[in-house]
Amino acid sequence: MILVTGGAKGLGAEICAELAQRGHSVVIHYYQSQKAAEILAEQCQAETIQGDFSTPAGVEAFIKNYRGRFPSTQGLVNNVGNYLIAPASKTTHQAWRDLFQTNFFAPQALIQALLPSLKSVVNIGTAGLHSDRAETYASAYMATKSALWFLTRSLAKELAPDHVTVNMVSPGILETSVDIEKVSKVPMKRPATLKEAAHLVGFLFEKDSRYITGQNIEVAGGFKL
Repeated sequence: MILVTGGAKGLGAEICAELAQRGHSVVIHYYQSQKAAEILAEQCQAETIQGDFSTPAGVEAFIKNYRGRFPSTQGLVNNVGNYLIAPASKTTHQAWRDLFQTNFFAPQALIQALLPSLKSVVNIGTAGLHSDRAETYASAYMATKSALWFLTRSLAKELAPDHVTVNMVSPGILETSVDIEKVSKVPMKRPATLKEAAHLVGFLFEKDSRYITGQNIEVAGGFKL
């Protein structure tokens, strides 16, 4: 069983379809997109579950409900994440808190709660985390993904003796990105397809990838190199 957070639409939906095609049982998490989740679940023969990750209490309630329904989860894709285009000086304190809640604290809580049965975790990041450059375009967002990348590496090292893999897949400009106009800065001169990113996520749950851990693999066409 693999839980995909934010799995009803966009990249999350493509990941669910990819995993189902590879023969995995999938649980599609959604927040408000119930109809889309149900349609996708019928196509993928998957389960659905609702959850609000915007507060610690919401995450705690989701975990309790989820573990009651699915006590043995072997895989987790932390796909949920909010995006904010703003420099650090223009980002309010509340916006910083909200972004860290959904993009970092919720994934961290889910990993910790499901660890007794987890075998593989894939966190969705963003291109450019390796460059360690100053970021003024989406400062708070990049900070949350940088924190998630550090958590990915730390857990990968900690859990390696138990043969639990923890990796990150980082798209650059996707075909559905809100800032698709930045595709002109991509060396390959095109956005990544959802399928390309989802295919890599799917591979990281296959037996052939069991020796890969602590890695951030970009699907970005050279963006932010």
